[in-house]
Amino acid sequence: MPPKFNPSASPFRQPITPNVQTPNSRHSSIVEMLSTPPSIDVNSPTILTSQEQDLNKDYLSLHNDNGQNNENLPHTPDLARNASQSSTSSINTSSTSQTNVFIRDWQDIKLIELVESAKLIFIDSKISVEEAFNTLQTNNLTSLPVLEDLNDKTNLNCLTFDYTDLNSYLLLVLGRLSINEQTFEKNPYYKDPNEVTSLIQKATRGEQVPVKFVTQLVPKNPFYKLSENENLSSVVEILGTGVHRIAIVDPNFTHITGILSQRRLMKYFWDNARRFPSLEPLFQSTLEELNIGSRNVISIQGDEPLINALSIMSRDKISSIAVVDNHLNLFGNISVTDVKHVTKSSQSSLLHKSCFHFVSVILNLRGLEDGQDSFPIFHVYENSSLVRTVAKLVATRSHRLWVVRPYASSTTSTQTSGPNSAEGSKPSIHEGKPGKLVGVVSLTDIINVIARKHGKTYVDPQQARKQRRRSSSGSVVSNGSLEQFRRSISGASDLR
Repeated sequence: MPPKFNPSASPFRQPITPNVQTPNSRHSSIVEMLSTPPSIDVNSPTILTSQEQDLNKDYLSLHNDNGQNNENLPHTPDLARNASQSSTSSINTSSTSQTNVFIRDWQDIKLIELVESAKLIFIDSKISVEEAFNTLQTNNLTSLPVLEDLNDKTNLNCLTFDYTDLNSYLLLVLGRLSINEQTFEKNPYYKDPNEVTSLIQKATRGEQVPVKFVTQLVPKNPFYKLSENENLSSVVEILGTGVHRIAIVDPNFTHITGILSQRRLMKYFWDNARRFPSLEPLFQSTLEELNIGSRNVISIQGDEPLINALSIMSRDKISSIAVVDNHLNLFGNISVTDVKHVTKSSQSSLLHKSCFHFVSVILNLRGLEDGQDSFPIFHVYENSSLVRTVAKLVATRSHRLWVVRPYASSTTSTQTSGPNSAEGSKPSIHEGKPGKLVGVVSLTDIINVIARKHGKTYVDPQQARKQRRRSSSGSVVSNGSLEQFRRSISGASDLR
């Protein structure tokens, strides 16, 4: 169990020694993760119901045993190198049993199949930030549902606590976040302005405050709820606009059965890529071909103090920021989850040291915890395939990757000069760096393009976020449904 977070003595806590993994228990390296998606279990086909058999005939006619109709699919080493283990493998059992095998595409998958009830942990709204933070760390989670009454799990109007809230609390304690009583005007929990004033004063002094106070320091996206009988087609419509997670509820909408995040959804797509033939052409396309990502990148100079990076992430409501040098060469990545490394009293000096220094410290910690070969690669190139991009996102458990342009592509002289040439022997300011930062691609971008390629109405993620903030920026609790979500962004397309 992690040592206690003690803001009353200091906004930081004592460091803990990383758990060094043995060689047999290390995490997979990025190189291992960038191989093909996991093969499917050919011995576990899904059996057709009587109502589904006729619907599957046309699909089966397009995927025969000889793979004759696969020749038009893009064959690359990543997804199509082994046709016997491709998305058609579950129908290659026998000619007599083909009509009993139902190949479902991802749009037909019910949310109940993605429920991870063992990872569903609620916390009481009255516990301290210290307890909430320890629960996140102990269970290796990034967010927790917060209930007003822990004994009443039928109340769907819950909040969520995550590392963004912890970052906001830290900035408030350090005097880098300004809030007042008006911030809580529409708050259902705090109707007494004097109570709000008291809590703000306690927080700025580093004293204990309840987690429900911290979860409402900054506006959040509504916490949308979908029935476990809904399918992934509905989910990508929501998560593809920038909503990071939704709640899965029972069919009667009486209690939450699971949480589905963007990251969990992308991991599911990666693990089951071979099952879903419609994803293959998309996954083999490059980022440039798909025209996804953004050129409007928020970054920070590496010589600026870490506290500035945390402030920018809070101000711009982003979960990570690129660290660059004076020439916009990508140096590293700082995530909002890294705030856990500066809640330690002996590490408080890191807040005022450079981002360059902090990235080096983080890389060292990750190397100790995950193994020497587990060096995180947070960048891709414009010509990177989507499947390679997804693999890196899954491997690094990130929400976004930085798009860089390799230096050799800027001049032909560098490309043609040999290794022994005078030009090639000169030291370069770019040495050891992946490239110049030119863009960013996020889970939102990828889920959005998957939704668009499969018939969902196109809504620009950035415009959808702006629309939601205009319509519900003061709302801290939401019982939002799929229809309410669609209404909330109905005007976003008109804003483009």
